[in-house]
Amino acid sequence: MAKKKATFFVVLAVTLVLAWLAFFGLHIGSLNIMGASEMRFGIDIRGGVDAAFAPKDLDRMPTETELDAARDIFETRLNQQNILDRDVTIDKEAGYIFVRFPWKTGETEFNPDKAISELGSTAHLTFRDPDGNVVLEGKYVDSTTWGQDSQNIGFVVHLKLKPEGRQMFMDATGRLVGRQISIYMDETLISSPVVNQQIDSEDCQITGIGSAEEAKLLSNQINSGTLPFSMTAEHYSAISPSLGNDALEVMVIAGIVSFLLICLALMLYYRLSGVVAVIALLLQVAGQLLMLTWPQITVTLPGIAGIILAIGMGVDANIIVSERIREEIRSGKTIENAVTYGFKRAFSSVFDGNITVLIVSLVMMVFGSGAILSFAYTLLFGIIMNFVAGVVATRLMTQSLVQFPRLRKTSCFLSRRMLAKKKDKVFPFYRKKGLFFGISMAVMAIGVVMMLINGIHLDIQFKGGTIIKYDMSEEVELNPDAAASAVEQALDGRLITAQITTDYITQRKKLVLNMASSDAFDSEELEVVTAALMAAYPVQAFELSEVNNVAPFFSQKFLRNGITAIVLSAVLIVAYMWFSFRKIHGLSAGVMALVALLHDVLVVFFTFIVFRIPIGDNFIAVAMTILGYSINDTIVIFDRIRENMQHEKGAPLEDLVDKSISQSFTRSLYTSLAVVVCLGVVYIFAAGNGLDAIKDFALPMCIGTVSGCYSTVCIAEPAWVMWQKFKQRRKNEKGGAAGKAATETGK
Repeated sequence: MAKKKATFFVVLAVTLVLAWLAFFGLHIGSLNIMGASEMRFGIDIRGGVDAAFAPKDLDRMPTETELDAARDIFETRLNQQNILDRDVTIDKEAGYIFVRFPWKTGETEFNPDKAISELGSTAHLTFRDPDGNVVLEGKYVDSTTWGQDSQNIGFVVHLKLKPEGRQMFMDATGRLVGRQISIYMDETLISSPVVNQQIDSEDCQITGIGSAEEAKLLSNQINSGTLPFSMTAEHYSAISPSLGNDALEVMVIAGIVSFLLICLALMLYYRLSGVVAVIALLLQVAGQLLMLTWPQITVTLPGIAGIILAIGMGVDANIIVSERIREEIRSGKTIENAVTYGFKRAFSSVFDGNITVLIVSLVMMVFGSGAILSFAYTLLFGIIMNFVAGVVATRLMTQSLVQFPRLRKTSCFLSRRMLAKKKDKVFPFYRKKGLFFGISMAVMAIGVVMMLINGIHLDIQFKGGTIIKYDMSEEVELNPDAAASAVEQALDGRLITAQITTDYITQRKKLVLNMASSDAFDSEELEVVTAALMAAYPVQAFELSEVNNVAPFFSQKFLRNGITAIVLSAVLIVAYMWFSFRKIHGLSAGVMALVALLHDVLVVFFTFIVFRIPIGDNFIAVAMTILGYSINDTIVIFDRIRENMQHEKGAPLEDLVDKSISQSFTRSLYTSLAVVVCLGVVYIFAAGNGLDAIKDFALPMCIGTVSGCYSTVCIAEPAWVMWQKFKQRRKNEKGGAAGKAATETGK
C-alpha cells in the first residue's frame, strides 16, 4: 500500500525534473543538456541565411535537369543535418540555386559565412586512378553512410552507387585490384583506399578507417560532393524571420497563457482527475521539447502545429479517461474499481486514435521533406509522449492517489449533480442527418462560389514567381509587413511577403519582396513597385538591386512525395480501421472516416480562399494537423459504437449510433474547445502584435478544428449507418429474389 502511495510522488518528481531540463537545460562541466531556449527554430521564427549558389568554372549555362539534381543534393544535405525549415529553389534563366535556412543553435554573431559551412563543401567529387584519370564522378554516387566494420575493429563508409555508375566502377575496380583509387574534392585529396577486389554491385565500402570521426567526415564529404558540378556561394545575407521579429516571443507567451487556461479548466471541471491530467500534460510537453531539442530538429510553424496537435491529443486522452471514470462511479462502482475499469475501457479509444496518427507521422517521415518532415518529427515525439504520459503516467498517478482515504471520495471526481445524472440524453443525430448534410453542402457551395470570385492564391512556395531585392539606406527602420502591404495596394491586391536581409560583407540592408506569379515581372510593374515604396517611405532610398524569376520552392519531388504520403496514409488508416473495427464492418468505418477527413480538408481549403490567405506551408501545416485531429476524434466515437454493439446486440443500428455519439459528445466538445482556446489566444496575441502570418495560421486552424468535431459527430457516423442500411436492403432484396425463384422452381 505504501509503495502504491509513493508512486504519485515519484512520477511528479520525474515530471518536475524533466520540465526543468526541458525549459532551462542543464550545463555542469562536460554535462550539457540543452533546454527549449536552445532549440533550433526555423527561418520563419528566428531568421537565418539567404544564399545564392552558382556553378563554379562552368563554361556554359547549367541545364534545368542539372539544376534540379543539384537542388536535390542540397535538400538531402539539409535533411541529413535535421535542417528541416528551408527554401531551396532555382532560377533556370540565370542558373542560380537559392537556399534559405535557419541559424544554428548558439549562433550569436549571426555569421552567414560560418552558417553556410553547415552545408558542407560544394566542390566537385571525383574518383581517380593512379594516373589521374577520372573513373567515376560524384554525381553517380546516390548516398553514403558510415559505421563500424563487421569485426567491430575499425570503421567503414558504405557507398550506394546509382545504376549508371555501377558499370563504370566495375570496370575501374576490375583493372585496379591491388592499387589505389583516390577520391578528390576539386583538387583536394580526401581519401585513397586500395581496391581489394572487383566490385560488381551498387553497394560498396571503404574499409580501414581508424576512427568514427574520420568515417563520419569522409561520408559527409562524399555526400556533399555528389553535385553534378562544383558550386559556390556568390553572395549571402542574414535574413529576418518571415513571421516577424517578435514572433517567437509572442508564440511563447500565447502558449503559456493557453496552457494555463487549459490546466485551470481541467482542474476545476475534473477535480482530482484534472490535477493528474495537468501533471501528465506537463510531462508530455517536457518530453516532447527534449526530444526535439537534443537532436536539434528544426522547429518551424508546421512543427508548432504538430506540437499543438499532440497537446490536443494529450488533452483528449485525459478527458476520455476522466469521463470514463465518472461513468463507472455513476454506475455504482467503488472509487478504486471505477478507476480500474475507467482506464481499461478508455484504453482502446486512446490506443486506436494514437496508432492511426502514428501511422500518418511515420509515412510522412519516410516520404516527406522540409516542412512535412518537421511536422512529422514533432507529431511522432508527441504521440510517444502521449502514450507515456496520457496512458501510463496518468494511470499510475490516479491509482496511487486513490490509496489515500481522503481522496477515495466521490466528490474528488464529480459533483453531486453529476453523480445524480444517471443517463445521457440521446440526441437523434441520425434522424437529423439531412440537416447536417445540407449544412455541409451549403458550406461547400459557398466555398466554390468564393473560389470563383476570389480565385486561388498560391504562395511563391507552390507557384514560383519573382524575388525582387532593393538596396536600402539606413535612415529609416522599415517594417517589412507594412512595406508588403503598400506594394500589394499598388498592384491591386497581389499577395506579397517581405523580409529584410543584411549583406554579410558590405553590411548593407536589402528589402526582399517575394511575389507569387507564373509570369515574369515587366519593367512597368517594377516601376509601380518602386513608386509604391517611395511613396510609403519618402525618407528612405530604394535602389533596385536584382530581380530573379524562380521556380516553386516546393519542388515536383516534394509535391510528389507529399501526395504519395497522403494517399498511403489514407490506405493504411482504412486498413487499420478495417482490422481494428472488423466486428462492426471496419472497411466502411474506415471509408467514412476518410470522407470526414476530406470534408475537413475542403473546409480548411475554402477558409484560405474566403480570407484570401495564400496557399503555402501554412496550408500544409493546418491541413496535416486537422487530418490528425479529425481521424482521432472519429475513431473515439467508432470505439464507443463497437462497445455498445457488444452490450446491446440486436438494437437498431441508428439508435446505437445516436447513443454512442451522445455519450462521446462531451469529450468531443471539450477537446475541440481546448484546442480552439489555444488557437484563439495565439490569434489574439498575433493580432495585437501585427503578426499577420501567425494570424493566417491560427484562424484556419480554429475553423478546421470546429469542422473536425462537426464532421465526426454529424457526418461520419450517420453516413456509416446509411451505408450499413443500404447493404442490408441489398442483402434482403437478393434474399427475397432467391426465395421467390426457389418458390417458382418448386411450382
